[in-house]
Amino acid sequence: MAWRISEYLIEGELDNTQPGRVTGWIRLAGMAEKVTFDLTGDFHRDIRGAKIRFTGNAAEADPPAGIASDLDGLSPQQTGKTGDITAGLPPHDYGDNPYIEWYSDDNGRMLIELEPPQIQVIGTPIPACESEPISRQQQRQNMAEFLADVAEDLNLPQERVACVSDNGVVTTGKHSKARGMKLLTQEIRQKLPPLYAQEDKGSKAIVHLKLFTPDSSFTWYITEGSPITDDHGNEVDFHFFGLVDGLEKELGYVALSELQGVRGPLGLPIERDLSWKPKTLEEIAPEMFSTPSRQAEE
Repeated sequence: MAWRISEYLIEGELDNTQPGRVTGWIRLAGMAEKVTFDLTGDFHRDIRGAKIRFTGNAAEADPPAGIASDLDGLSPQQTGKTGDITAGLPPHDYGDNPYIEWYSDDNGRMLIELEPPQIQVIGTPIPACESEPISRQQQRQNMAEFLADVAEDLNLPQERVACVSDNGVVTTGKHSKARGMKLLTQEIRQKLPPLYAQEDKGSKAIVHLKLFTPDSSFTWYITEGSPITDDHGNEVDFHFFGLVDGLEKELGYVALSELQGVRGPLGLPIERDLSWKPKTLEEIAPEMFSTPSRQAEE
């Protein structure tokens, strides 16, 4: 549950040369001014005490579709606490890919995910042997405080609280600080075949996108998709086809707008599986494909 803004990133720089503080800026497509940072906390040990510069895939002259609504409400001055910020280098305290997470006072949990070639370390980090790993207990506390803030902002009564711990509350409500991730990125649009493109492949159709509810068992394995347009040719929605694994497994169609409105029993929105590798329908549900015929339910 985070506000992921990787798709809109043009470039940025963060500085942890002052212990206990991270400052810097990022430029996002669709925003005229830089977003500045003044956070408490430190980088992970692979880059602690140094600066990082990074680039995104967004182009200032050609911002992604839907950017006006996706970045609505993003504060141009980001204050708060650092989460996990790493370049993915040894000693690999937190994965092997660049990951920039922070807890914004105005916008909740924020996240930028990058590939190794997109990040550059400036300066010399403090030797890893001279500093302690980022406290996982502190990071759990940060997450709990964020969830508790969501509940407080909603004035959520106890009977609507889904889960309570010593340090925070997980709630059923929807709030700007608990935005769902973008389900249909420009990269996915380019990779996803149009509707009916794999119709003759049957069980061999390739699943290019996996969506799931993090707080229940429903999963959507998407093989194809096409825009839904109005009479003037303007895109008003997007139609997916694939396999849904919920109360039962079945093939069928679902609109992007429907998925964006789905919430699980804890109130969490649908997410994309960021580590998904393409597989055939047969690999996912072999019991469904004793014959290669496609039995779609429209």
